[in-house]
Amino acid sequence: MPESPDPAEEMEVETMTIPKLAARVGVSRTLVHRLATNPAEKWPAPVFRPGSSRPEYSVSWFDQYWAERKGRIRQGRRTDLERPAE
Repeated sequence: MPESPDPAEEMEVETMTIPKLAARVGVSRTLVHRLATNPAEKWPAPVFRPGSSRPEYSVSWFDQYWAERKGRIRQGRRTDLERPAE
């Protein structure tokens, strides 16, 4: 008799498509797609629902990734308002 599956394996991970992830954090689909396809960002491989060709990503992973990404971003200082040195 096969062993019963681990309860952690039975839990289905919540996933979302790129447009839904973008709406979740209030950015464009283009930005999220660019991040997802950039190897330097190290996104996990997408999952596909049966019968669908749209890639989906884990919501919990994305939330953690986005929080870390926001922590790395620092706003620059505006230089267009400074007066030129005389």
